[in-house]
Amino acid sequence: MKTVKVSVTLPADLVEEMRKLTSNLSAFIAQGLREYIERERTRKALASSAGAWKEENHPDLKTLADISNYVEHLRNGWQRDVN
Repeated sequence: MKTVKVSVTLPADLVEEMRKLTSNLSAFIAQGLREYIERERTRKALASSAGAWKEENHPDLKTLADISNYVEHLRNGWQRDVN
């Protein structure tokens, strides 16, 4: 994987804590940033899809009993005969 050298300024206490945990700061920071980016992508995707579910489009799922029946139906559809 191609790498690029960058210069960043971090709080001294944060660097000290990282050094207690790893001897490879670059790899540690890269992994942390990858995880942060993934969380941010997920957060943004969830935020952009907010309101996609409209109750009027799903009148068959208004009660907990309706939802339970629907889930039961889905689960039964995935059962296989293992004999």
